[in-house]
Amino acid sequence: MKFLFVDDDDSILLFLGECLSPYASCVPARNGAEAVSAFDQAMAESDPFTVVFMDILMPDMDGNRVVRQLRHMEEQRGVSESGRFKLVMISVCTDTKNVSESFFDGMADAYIPKPLRADALLRELRKLGMLPAAS
Repeated sequence: MKFLFVDDDDSILLFLGECLSPYASCVPARNGAEAVSAFDQAMAESDPFTVVFMDILMPDMDGNRVVRQLRHMEEQRGVSESGRFKLVMISVCTDTKNVSESFFDGMADAYIPKPLRADALLRELRKLGMLPAAS
């Protein structure tokens, strides 16, 4: 498995890496441009991301816009519905507009509010079938 973390806060990227590196190869991106570049490279190398963790509020390009771009890249390459990455939105946003846009426009599979907790991350990944059930 391969995870992409997109957040403009280095402490979030560090936290995600510490929590999730035992389960997958992890790649951090500090903004939308870095995320698009990493995503394109992974697809070009036939090693796509399994899960993308995306912050909503970022400077230059917000997370919803980045997701639309990543989904478009998948469409252009003919990725099947079942082969698409799982999208986990992470944000301090709790307002209906941002959350709705993430789920309906971005086709998010999960939403985890900040501050992030390791147990919540692992629980959501289990729900998505990305990790085995806890024993």
